[in-house]
Order: sequence, then structure tokens, then C-alpha cells
Amino acid sequence: MFDSSSKKTIVKILLLYLGTSAIFLCIGFYSLIIKETENIIFSQMSSLRLISFDIHSILRKNSNDLQKAITEILLVTDIPFAIYDRNNKLIYSNLLRNPNKMELERGMYRVNDRIIANPDSVPNRVRSLRGIHSKPLPFKIFLEDDSMDKKIFFMKIKFGLFFVLTLTIIGVIAAILVRIFLKPLNEYIKTLDMFIKDATHEINTPISVILMSIETLKRDHLELEEQKKIDRIKIASLQLNKIYRDLVAHNFPHSLESKNTQLQLDVILKERINFFTPFFIQKNLLITTNIKPVIFNGNKEKITLLFDNLLSNAIKYNSKDGMIEILLEENKFMIKDSGKGINIKDLNKIYERYTRYSTDSGGFGIGLFLVKKICDEYHIDIDIKTDSNGTIFNLIWGK
Repeated sequence: MFDSSSKKTIVKILLLYLGTSAIFLCIGFYSLIIKETENIIFSQMSSLRLISFDIHSILRKNSNDLQKAITEILLVTDIPFAIYDRNNKLIYSNLLRNPNKMELERGMYRVNDRIIANPDSVPNRVRSLRGIHSKPLPFKIFLEDDSMDKKIFFMKIKFGLFFVLTLTIIGVIAAILVRIFLKPLNEYIKTLDMFIKDATHEINTPISVILMSIETLKRDHLELEEQKKIDRIKIASLQLNKIYRDLVAHNFPHSLESKNTQLQLDVILKERINFFTPFFIQKNLLITTNIKPVIFNGNKEKITLLFDNLLSNAIKYNSKDGMIEILLEENKFMIKDSGKGINIKDLNKIYERYTRYSTDSGGFGIGLFLVKKICDEYHIDIDIKTDSNGTIFNLIWGK
């Protein structure tokens, strides 16, 4: 079985392949339709030419009595026809519509679903190939025929069905081949995903032990350098703890509580700022806050993840001795850093899974993916402003 990401890849490949195949098939089938249309016209003109020859024979036989000739013609043919002399003067017609001057010269035109043509003006296959031209006849005979148009119509239907069938067969074969080619890669991704999930379960216990040991450790008798080492161990452990919680939220979303309650966002935010205090100190960041009491209906674990990832990014992508400005008020949360900003071309993909917009810092690239997912769940709009002086994330809700 393929996951949703693999299915999207398969669909994109198939659309590209079928699109290019359809273009080439259209060109090929169009050429075939043009060629087959010519064949139908040449074939039908041969039949009409025989009728025209009979009409010419009757006209020559009764050259001194055109009325008698027309009466005889009506007895031998049931196809509507028109007769013109050499000067294009109409002698007789029972056509649906007589040709205009241009159609008279061209020798073929359409009326509704009928084709009206002068078969002697349309070159037959032998004449067309050899360039042979016959002497002009004393009369122009236009014959009305609907069988040719029907043949062309059914020919186009036939080729259309062949086109759809061919494209369907190509699509089925392409889908099978793509699935075969992607199967090893998909299995490898599944194996890697299982490894990450298993590793996520395993790292929780040692992280908890390390953090608990550091918190209970007595530092009074330790030298300053030793205390700094312990602080660095604590920071690294806190980073691992955050990565663990992100991986759990990403790989095991069902493990998070789904129940929403009335939350004091200001209290949660202050707790998270306090959690990240060692990181602020390590990078010597100046923190300015304007936090007002805000009540929000949501899940505490998810809101904590939201704040943690935005705070973590503001630290991670900030410059040393930089600043972070935090604002919380009714319907709005803002966090601003003094980093080098996000490349404009990367703004459209920063929420994609496993995407990092800077290689200077570590991480799995799932932080902003989780932020976007949580914001979408709670109908929170995200507005980003970024330049070389830093990045501002504005989260707005309840409007």
C-alpha cells in the first residue's frame, strides 16, 4: 500500500506522462483523420463522378432540348442536383441551397449536414497524384450528398474511441510501471518511518532520567566550569525533549488529547518562555514581552506545541546577541526575531513536512508543519513578514 505522499507522486507522474502522450496522440490521430477524410472524399467523389457522367451524357444527347434532358435526368437519379453552363448561368437546380460565387469556383460546400460538390472540379486520386487535368466540360453539375458527411462523422467517432482506448491502455501500463518503480522506495520509506517511530518510543525514558537527574543535582559544591557543563547538558536534554514531543505529535497524533478546554494562553506562554530561558541565555538574546490575559478554547498539548515551535524557531534562526519580541493580546499572537529572515522563494514551502528554510541549524523540518496543522485545526490565520532584519509571525484568530 502507498501512503498519501506516494499517491500524490504517482498522480503527478501519471498526469505528466498522460499529458505528453495525449499531445503526441492528438497529433498522430489528427493526421490520420485528415488522411482518412481525404480517402472518403476521393472514394465518394468517384461514385458521384459516375452520376455526373450520366447527367452529362443525357445533356449531350438532348443538347437542343434541355427541358427534355432534365426530365430524363430526374427519372434516372434521385440525388438533388444543379446544372450550370460554361458562363456559370444556372440552368436547373433542386438543391437545398445554390452555391455562391466563391463556392461555385471552389466546387464544394456544406449545407447543414449535407455536402454539395461538383465532382468534376474535385480531382480524383489519379489526377491528383499525376497532376493530370481534363478539358473543361460544357456544364457544371453540382450533386447533393449526405452519405459522405455521415461517413466522415462516424470515422471521427471511431478514431475518437480508438484515441480514448489507446490513452487508457497507456495510462494503465504507466500506472503499473510507476507502482513497480516506486515500490522499493516506498518500502524503504516505511522502514525508515518505523525506525523513527520505534526510536521515538525508546528515547523518552533516558531523556526523562537525564532531566530529572539534572534538576535534583546539588550544585553548591561544584565549580563554575562544572556548573556550565551541567547547564549545557540541560540545554541539550531540553532540545531532545522538544524533538521527542514534536516526533510524538507528528507520528502519533492519536496519542494527544483531543479534548478542548478553556485555556489561559498567557499562563501557558509564560511557562514556555520560562522553559526556553536556558536557550535565551546561551545565545544572549534580549527578550521583550507584552503578554495580556487571553482565554482560548483549545487543547493544551497542541497549543504548547504551537508556542514551543515558534519560540524554538525564533531562537534557532536568530543571530547571537539578537532580540525576540513577543506579543499576546485578544485574538492575536506575535513573535519577532532579529535573524537574517527567510528567503522569499522559500515562503510557499516552509510548512511542508521535512522542509527547513536554513541549513545552519538542525532539526527535522517538522516544526512549522505542526504549527500550520494546529493553526488550521483552530482556524488561526498565519501572516509572515520577513526581510534581512528578521521574521515576524502573526497568528490571528476569532475574526
